[in-house]
Amino acid sequence: MQCKRLRILIRDWFLKVREDALAPARMMEFIQRHIRQCEMCQQDPDLPQEVEKIREFIRAPEIPSQEEVPESKEEEALA
Repeated sequence: MQCKRLRILIRDWFLKVREDALAPARMMEFIQRHIRQCEMCQQDPDLPQEVEKIREFIRAPEIPSQEEVPESKEEEALA
């Protein structure tokens, strides 16, 4: 990532995501908006891969549905 401004923005946005003050999807929107407006980002050949890594990193963990929870854990919770 060549753009120092984007690195600073991502760090600040990520801290807000961790504080639950910003949704991860909204953070990704902000990143894309910055990229569309920044010439340096548009010329960075590695940026798409780095943005995808960020997307995977901040994506909320999936919560297993009731059907996916093994029965032994359900029985332990009831005991």
